[in-house]
Amino acid sequence: MNSNAKKIVFWCVLIAVAALMWAVVRNGPNPVKATYSQFLEQVQAGQVSKATIVAAHNGANPVTYSLKNGGRVDSVLPHDYRDALEAMQQKMVNIEIRDASSQWLRVLGNASPFLILLGFWFFMMNRLKSDRDAK
Repeated sequence: MNSNAKKIVFWCVLIAVAALMWAVVRNGPNPVKATYSQFLEQVQAGQVSKATIVAAHNGANPVTYSLKNGGRVDSVLPHDYRDALEAMQQKMVNIEIRDASSQWLRVLGNASPFLILLGFWFFMMNRLKSDRDAK
């Protein structure tokens, strides 16, 4: 295979991988946003089945919760969310509390497709350079 054909194959593969990654990121689930008041109303109405709270050391605490109808919603709880916690316990909401320091693994997991693409690009560029140097 000559050098021009290798370049064409490389760019076609690179474009295909980028298009696939874009499609995956674009079509990912986008949860609905809700205010703290809306969250409390839904808890008190018995619509919330599960809540995952990311306990931050300062400031607001993000919460993702599932509704009994299958919907998924994001909101933010204040630093002192005892009232919300009490309301959830009264309505028998399944509560999971995570530490905010573990979010780096989640960020790394979300960035992994892009890191794989970057690694593939470096690999192909080195391969093209070694093919060019060999001639």
